[in-house]
Amino acid sequence: MQVKVSSIIGLFCIIGCVYQIYGITKSYLKFKVRHDVAYDYSTSIELPAIDIMVPMFVAINWTKVLAHHPEMHDYCEKLKVKYEQSNFTIDNRNVKCKEYIYLMFLEKFPFVTFDDLPYRVDVKKIKEDTVDIRTCITKLIVASYEYKDIGCKVTRYYNGLAIFMRIFCLNGTKPSSVDTNTVSLNEGIVAYFYYCLPVQFGIRFSDSADFPSYDQSKYFMITSKPGSFPYSTINFAKTVMSSLEYPYETNCRHYNKDKSISQCMDKYTLSQSPPYLDKYSVHEWDEHINHLGFSNPHNEGEKVCQDELDAFNKCNQQAAATECKKTIYLVEGKFSDEVVGSNSIIIIVPSLNLNTYHSVHPVLPWDEYVIYIGRIVGFWFGVSMYDLILKIFIGSRARLRLNVNEN
Repeated sequence: MQVKVSSIIGLFCIIGCVYQIYGITKSYLKFKVRHDVAYDYSTSIELPAIDIMVPMFVAINWTKVLAHHPEMHDYCEKLKVKYEQSNFTIDNRNVKCKEYIYLMFLEKFPFVTFDDLPYRVDVKKIKEDTVDIRTCITKLIVASYEYKDIGCKVTRYYNGLAIFMRIFCLNGTKPSSVDTNTVSLNEGIVAYFYYCLPVQFGIRFSDSADFPSYDQSKYFMITSKPGSFPYSTINFAKTVMSSLEYPYETNCRHYNKDKSISQCMDKYTLSQSPPYLDKYSVHEWDEHINHLGFSNPHNEGEKVCQDELDAFNKCNQQAAATECKKTIYLVEGKFSDEVVGSNSIIIIVPSLNLNTYHSVHPVLPWDEYVIYIGRIVGFWFGVSMYDLILKIFIGSRARLRLNVNEN
């Protein structure tokens, strides 16, 4: 079998071209990156998603629970001994006991745990025995328009420690925003709403693509006395972080990290016998069936189940990549428990802080990388044509000589 010289040259060129492309690509993916930071004042003020978090101990309708669960009366008697100054009679037992429960947990806050609840919650009890916080926002005004008129969407979530509500207002397909001139005419107010929420709750701003978080450090917490009508003023500073797309050295991914960890934990806990839910993972309101609880019955005596902790660490490692684009809203606020009118109110005002944009780019842009690859391919293509060009040259020279001899 005779091997042509052109085939050998072509194979050599293919190997050399692939090797060089591999080498430059490997180097390119390890290139250093440039970090850019930009600050700006926008001509319009965006209204991101508003998250409200109500801890489970105040989210539960204790009046309803005490009326339907007589065994809770023994618990009330123990609290009565602790808080003797608030004696109750048969007629006001449930009312006073509810106040005792609030008082006990407010003393422990923010270190209230799932195991501190005297009432074992499951998905069904959360849906039936907690306050419907959607009815607790009596009026939301954005730029002089009521939220019912501007397409605001209200969704609910829960975990074993709290219930959540998200209000997200859209202007077409974009988040609702208010022109700074309109805010100036509106006495510096972006939006405000009246509420009748429980005695303690947290409020924050978030990206609508994110999952609600139970991390109370991310919320502006409001605690009020029963029967009072406090008011609060809040604002937020926006930070946008744009990273490189996978597989650059920042190894970022387009996904929601909290949701990824939650789904990973669901795979572990729902595979157990009997199945249950992780008490820290946040779930959409109708995501799971009612009979599921938030602890493994085989480990009820343990405050921390080692197997569950190991599963969480594994899920956290799997979701260790950086999110390619992340928007964070840092909430700040002032709270006053002075009585102002007959409604509790939260006022959203512009922040004095600049919006911050962090971006990361490769030192060698993508278009330059493509041009460089093109040069490599062109060079090896030219080399692979050497044998053919040589044959054409020799053939042309031979024909020229033949023509000369004939003449």
